[in-house]
Amino acid sequence: MADTISNLQAALDLARRGYHVFPCYPGGEKAKRPMTPPVMSWANQSSCDPAQVQRWWATYPHAAIGLDVGKSGLVVIDADRHGEHDGVEAMGVLMGKHDFNPDSAPLVATPNEGNHHFFRVPEGTKLGNGRGALPAGIDVRGAGGYVIAPGTVMADGRVYEIYGNLDDAPMLPDWLMHVISAPREEAKRDIPLRAQSQSGNHDGDRTLDEIADLLACIHADCGYEEWYQVLMAIHAETGGSAAGLALADQWSSGGSKYKGRREIEVKWRSFKRDGITGATLADIARAHGGDLSAIAKKHNKPADQLGTAEHGWQVYRQIIQARDGTLADAETGEVIETTSATTRGASANQPDYPDGLVGDLARWIVATSRKPQPAISIGAALTLVGLACGRHIAGPTMTGTTLYVLGLAPTGKGKDAPLKQISRVLTQSRMAAHIGPPEFISMSSVVNMLKRKPCALCPMDEFGDFMARVYSRKGGPHERAIPKILRTMWSANFDQAATPEWAQVESVQINAPHLSIFAVSTHEQFYSAIEGGATSDGTLNRFLLIDGLRNPVEREPELDPHSVPMGIINDMALVFRRSGEMATYQRNDIAANPADAGHLTVLPWCPDGAEKEWKRFQVECERTMLEKPDEADFWVRGAEMAIRIATIIAAGRHGANVNTADVAYGVDFVRRSIHAMVAGARDYMAENENEAAINRIIRILKERGVVKKRDLMRTLKGIRAKDLRDVLAFMDEAGMIEVMQVKAERGPPAVSYRLL
Repeated sequence: MADTISNLQAALDLARRGYHVFPCYPGGEKAKRPMTPPVMSWANQSSCDPAQVQRWWATYPHAAIGLDVGKSGLVVIDADRHGEHDGVEAMGVLMGKHDFNPDSAPLVATPNEGNHHFFRVPEGTKLGNGRGALPAGIDVRGAGGYVIAPGTVMADGRVYEIYGNLDDAPMLPDWLMHVISAPREEAKRDIPLRAQSQSGNHDGDRTLDEIADLLACIHADCGYEEWYQVLMAIHAETGGSAAGLALADQWSSGGSKYKGRREIEVKWRSFKRDGITGATLADIARAHGGDLSAIAKKHNKPADQLGTAEHGWQVYRQIIQARDGTLADAETGEVIETTSATTRGASANQPDYPDGLVGDLARWIVATSRKPQPAISIGAALTLVGLACGRHIAGPTMTGTTLYVLGLAPTGKGKDAPLKQISRVLTQSRMAAHIGPPEFISMSSVVNMLKRKPCALCPMDEFGDFMARVYSRKGGPHERAIPKILRTMWSANFDQAATPEWAQVESVQINAPHLSIFAVSTHEQFYSAIEGGATSDGTLNRFLLIDGLRNPVEREPELDPHSVPMGIINDMALVFRRSGEMATYQRNDIAANPADAGHLTVLPWCPDGAEKEWKRFQVECERTMLEKPDEADFWVRGAEMAIRIATIIAAGRHGANVNTADVAYGVDFVRRSIHAMVAGARDYMAENENEAAINRIIRILKERGVVKKRDLMRTLKGIRAKDLRDVLAFMDEAGMIEVMQVKAERGPPAVSYRLL
């Protein structure tokens, strides 16, 4: 095998030679599918611009390379070898029959023992993905199709190795053009050009060639549920005909799990003439990156026929609005929810309280709040108990208890209550000397604070503004150096951490620093501030991100917020002094370092399987990083974060070790944090103005449910009307939103949008 190069190098090389590429998933269930984000519509976004390619692969370095065949002026003959259909052998026989030298066309040996034969198409000729009269096991990828590009290295190490030079691809020979263009006589006899209405009769309105083009967008190695739905959809569209069965078998044979035609026949006979329709096939094709608009145009469909499983080929779903504001489908009477699942289910998605001091602190903070934020309160409690453990209690992996916690909630929704109680708990527990500043002006201010207070917890409000300042391109070097020193202190544990040296100030050693942060911000403020910088430099993944309630229920506080219960104060003291008095010293010298002075308490693994539980999560993190490279930055410190939380909980219940329940809680809390980070990055961070506009629209629809067009335009004042129309049209075509006509009892119908 030839030496491999990185996917970035391979993608750049292809782009510089004029081939249109885009990132795909390199492994996992979505392997070989377009990576979303950043590619919402591969057919529109595939690019041969090296700068764009560099941006994509700088963010997703392990992404596989998708090659847009049609835009690159190519057609690919895809010969697979699965089950009883040996497309590789059939292609060899076909080429021999026409005296075609197989070495005259570049060939890529695919990891599944198949071959991709590359040809160019005559100028002005537009070949789609229909296979015409080609034998079973051979597919065509043309306009509206893509393949994994030569040189791609998949997550499991398998390589798409090319024999020959892509630039030397010959023109598609006439004999092969004739075979591809030849009609399938059986199909023409068995399948009507148009079927009856969508309701009742399930003989569809798509020709066999159109179904083939939709199938070309879907890999047969998709998940079982999708594979099964595809077969049902083909059955519905073709009326269960023999031609439909042949097409279903031919498509399924392209998957590595293909067991032969008999399995397809058995399932085919079991399908009823109801349920899933051909619109489901369009939905699945779109989800796999298919350009339904291009397919519709190719088959002379009206431009608005972009069907989905919910509303077939209609652009506008007809909705009736009752006097009380309730929306219902005009045809079915189905009530349309006007608030998002995220908003409705927020309270159900809050974590439970852990045992011991952490849970007691969190419950007390909630009981003293006018607008309770349970999850954010748990985050505050973790930093408080973590501070009491600081410099003298270690987990079984010798990690410390430093935490950077960030609670996100809208303005005026109760996130300030946990923030205020941080200082109150520390003051009444006689630990006020460990309260850090609410903000750092420069890197030197962090260093000076650590010299005075090597064990500190900083309660920080409006954290998004702070991050905007330290990541601003206009910021000075001392401001922009703050994230680096925060990263250093997070990782120091019980080691010595050296501070930077500048001007007349010498570097100093901070002995076993414990710097924790509890911060709050709004989603918009925080994500708009970092613009991806904190993700790429490793700052964001050191934070435990907590998504608070969007609309907490307001009520009178149950307890006096100014008086910390004596039980909590006593428990804080027990944790704080667990390793002896020396551990509480506020001195930055070697004698006051508990680890070096013999005052370090290490909590070992409990023999109940806690270590195995943690290692399972460690493997999960590593596997997810490999399978989802776009999320790798968020998972890289997941296992360490989980054991820190578990250690804090164990210390808070005055345990002798870290047990399985402690680990399970830490793992669950970290998973929630990572999922919140991934969702936040997707919803708020963008590479260009169009992506930013899409993200804003998604957020609005998530918050409000069904939104009228005029209300959307008022909310998005910064976007020109023409640009907004273009963005909404793209989102509709990409299957991201549903466009509806809402008819109120009075007035004309109003165009409205809903997130799908």
